[in-house]
Amino acid sequence: MLDALEQMSDQGVLSLPADSSFEKLGTPRMPKFITLTSEGQRAAQPDWAVLPWLPSFGFWTRLTDSERQAAFAINEWLRRRNGELMPVPLKERALDIFGDEKFLDQRVRNDALFSGRLPLSAIGAFLVSPPLPYRKAEAPGRPVVIVENHHTYWSLGEWNVTARRYAAVIYGAGYAVSSTSRALDEVLREVQGTSVLYFGDLDPDGFAIPLRMKGVGVEQISPDLDLYSLALASGRRRDGVRRVLDDLAMLRRWLPSLAPDIEAMWKEGLWIPQESVGTELLRSNAARSLLE
Repeated sequence: MLDALEQMSDQGVLSLPADSSFEKLGTPRMPKFITLTSEGQRAAQPDWAVLPWLPSFGFWTRLTDSERQAAFAINEWLRRRNGELMPVPLKERALDIFGDEKFLDQRVRNDALFSGRLPLSAIGAFLVSPPLPYRKAEAPGRPVVIVENHHTYWSLGEWNVTARRYAAVIYGAGYAVSSTSRALDEVLREVQGTSVLYFGDLDPDGFAIPLRMKGVGVEQISPDLDLYSLALASGRRRDGVRRVLDDLAMLRRWLPSLAPDIEAMWKEGLWIPQESVGTELLRSNAARSLLE
């Protein structure tokens, strides 16, 4: 079947997707979708070898026909521009080059096109992170704190308006915050924050989120030890911690100073939701001794 699809692709009957849109498993790996070409669209394929490719497109021989068409459109656009490019959001650049603001959305992997061969910077483009909801306090020069869940975001944000411990409380929305590093930089500038703290559930998933952020370049993030300590000392413990293969390694990387107590809790099958640090606890004497 794959041989037949590749033959029809060469004949212009259909287009195969990029390698990233093929199934991960199988022998051979099959495309997840194909694009049919109408009769009116079928045309003789250009002689790619004689086209005026720029040196940065020396990888064109390893592309599918549909990828070559996109690559050559970018090649021609760059030849016309012939100069320094002002960095702009990706959708703006896609509209400029292809007349379709969404054309490049599914073609980007790790800030690059064509399976990492052409960085977005080569076309003067960058991905725009989704905006981060945050609640500001009049506390410039203080850290910001990211919290995993939205109820804790409300309680901590409300408390912080008067406590002014943080320049802002940011809602991370679980793993969604992992893809918002540029938005995080914007928040830091706007609230004049000095550093980035994180507080989430005291379970393996809750520690995996900030470690993933470190893995995508947010190196300045660190645990809010006071909030974690408050949760560990006064939080409600729940049954049913969900263990994963490398959870102890993650724990020791993220919270080495609290790791022995948390490891002991996990061995009992327990964990602590971050909602334990809620409005009542934040306004209690127990919190005041740690946070004020």
